[in-house]
Amino acid sequence: MRQCNPRPKDQRKVPIPDELRESLREVREVIDEAERDPDDMPIDFEDAIQVGAICGGWVGGDNRPFEFTYFPAGDRKYGRWFLALHETEIEDIADGVISELTMYCCTSPDCHCKFRDESETCVFCDYEDDSETVSLNQQLAALAQTVNSKKEWVAGYLRIKPDASGVSLIGDYNPIDGLGDRLGWFSTPEAQELIDQLRSESGS
Repeated sequence: MRQCNPRPKDQRKVPIPDELRESLREVREVIDEAERDPDDMPIDFEDAIQVGAICGGWVGGDNRPFEFTYFPAGDRKYGRWFLALHETEIEDIADGVISELTMYCCTSPDCHCKFRDESETCVFCDYEDDSETVSLNQQLAALAQTVNSKKEWVAGYLRIKPDASGVSLIGDYNPIDGLGDRLGWFSTPEAQELIDQLRSESGS
């Protein structure tokens, strides 16, 4: 298991990159389309919106009901931004009205992750692995070097973690350097569908 040991974060105003602004313009278009036809364009789950360098969705709540992860070009693993936004903030960032955001930034020299909420924890900085987790991560890193498709990854992953769900698969897949860029990123329904398909094929 991983033990949480949160480290202090640096609160500062961070300029909005052009890539993030452009991605949120696309997000706004998706939201507009969903409002016109909610049955055809559901956005009410955590990775429903995947456009540009953004992945996220509508999670509810009155203050900031949209949550996104922004994966900056050139630093998609250790440079992620974790954003909770109101729809008006999305519009204002997309339109250039908001040029910077107050973020809570990791202070480790190897991590550049940023969080909108001071209470959030960083998967890279704020957790310590026990020996079992270290062993699992080594197995997953070795698997990543041998696969050439998402299906191959899922098949290998299920050999390591037979009881895995789509959510746990994504949680183990996304942090591996270069894997999502090479094979593509999973949505939760896609991950679960591949798990169910492979279990059916194997009769388990």
